[in-house]
Amino acid sequence: MLGYFSLVLHTHQPYVRKNGVFPVGEDWLYQVMADTYLPLLEMLAQLQHEGLTSCLAVTMTPVLCEQLADPYVKERFIEYLEVMAGHAGSDTRDFEYFSDEKRKALGEAYRDDFRRKRLAYLAIDGDLLGALGAFEEGGLIEVISSSATHAFLPGFTDPRSVERQVRLGIDSHRAHFGRDPAGFWIPECAYRVGLEDLLESEGVGYMLIDGTALPDGLPSTYAYLAGSSHVNAIARSERAHTNVWDELAGYPTDGAYIDSTKYYHSSGLYYWRVTGLDVPIEDKEVYEPEAAQRRALDHASHFIGEVTDELGSSPPPATETSGNATPMPIVLASYDTELFGHFWREGPYWLEVTLRSLARCEGLAITTPSLYLAGNAGAAGASLKETTWGTNRDHSTWLNGSTTWIWDELGRAQNKLFELSSLRGQGEHYDRALAQAVREILLLESSDWPYMVAKDRAKGYSIERFKAHSERFSRITGALERGEPEQLGPELSEIEESDNIFKQIDLDTIFGSGDPPGRRR
Repeated sequence: MLGYFSLVLHTHQPYVRKNGVFPVGEDWLYQVMADTYLPLLEMLAQLQHEGLTSCLAVTMTPVLCEQLADPYVKERFIEYLEVMAGHAGSDTRDFEYFSDEKRKALGEAYRDDFRRKRLAYLAIDGDLLGALGAFEEGGLIEVISSSATHAFLPGFTDPRSVERQVRLGIDSHRAHFGRDPAGFWIPECAYRVGLEDLLESEGVGYMLIDGTALPDGLPSTYAYLAGSSHVNAIARSERAHTNVWDELAGYPTDGAYIDSTKYYHSSGLYYWRVTGLDVPIEDKEVYEPEAAQRRALDHASHFIGEVTDELGSSPPPATETSGNATPMPIVLASYDTELFGHFWREGPYWLEVTLRSLARCEGLAITTPSLYLAGNAGAAGASLKETTWGTNRDHSTWLNGSTTWIWDELGRAQNKLFELSSLRGQGEHYDRALAQAVREILLLESSDWPYMVAKDRAKGYSIERFKAHSERFSRITGALERGEPEQLGPELSEIEESDNIFKQIDLDTIFGSGDPPGRRR
């Protein structure tokens, strides 16, 4: 046997509920729910029906779970699907008028797809998290956790802020899925020295890292104990990443696939194919679904060959397993879940074909990280380096000249929050205001804001969001410092309605309960 393959899908969206709609805001969430999350459930149901088990792991960030479980989001998503079905129908009538049979057929397919997705969503009563939990209960997938609002942890100067993000994230996972997470996705794969000790205190068995975090000379196809802890570190495969996600040569850049840069003006739907990376937008050709599916089959075959080759060429392990056996190598491929369907329309089909084929490959087995570690856990500690999966594999995507003001303002707010922790327990008004101040800090800490500023992607929206949460935090803490939290009145209620993440927030988790340090159970 050559070894194992494990797929980890990292599922995350920033908090957008009642913080903008279109073109930036809530529509981001509804688009990925329709393009990615529902197709993912459909794929999992099919693979389960075929008898597959332990076929992938999926991260569900707490900030996303909070939104997917929210009644307002569920209701608005149903409305979104109905509106988009109407837009697709309108496109179809336009193309019929223009005698454009190819695009008319695509419009009809879009319309029917939105209608079908609406029925599928209603069939599970809008409970996407419950559906994923059922697949985990059935042994098909493994759901792992992350920090509360997907914070860039190396950017924090106070370790208490790291603890807050991690512990609240794990508590949220337990609340939504009814079990402890076996693993932890470090946001942006941004390892911070000592993180493993915090995770071990929470009972987490493994974390996922970028391969560049490993000491020089250690192959990335094995697990290692992080530092002096018993937490395993598993590195993602750079080769698998490049084949799928490279901006210039990754599979989605193929000319047969749908182009997400050119859309029909009245609906925002895509009717053209990539055609070629250097082809001007006005020269893009009409999308042909059958040709795209054939290319997806070709790319699935290529990917399987690459995985097989990477396993076959893996060097021998540097150490034995914790059970003194020789570990088998693993190729762990990790991607943003939203790549499949939302950014790469053919992605869910490619994924289903790839997993089905890998499950039947001789010489390798698909598995989840936990099952792999059951027989191949690391035996020796590795001193990890602080790297990321960002540009240059360093911190520069999030920590740079264009984002310095974000980190400065965030640091001041974090310090202010801890200064006010002594007000906890002084009455209902104090605890309520303090809890909302915590929510604003958590939303300020999202890694999405500095990323979007640095990459100039929805930069104006990200700056607006950061400043809005900062201003709300200041209004609340100002009232607390004056000893007048009750004066916030309707203003606090309005803020709570906009930023209602982690409704049952536990201030002991945020500020500590006064108990001796150790695992909280």
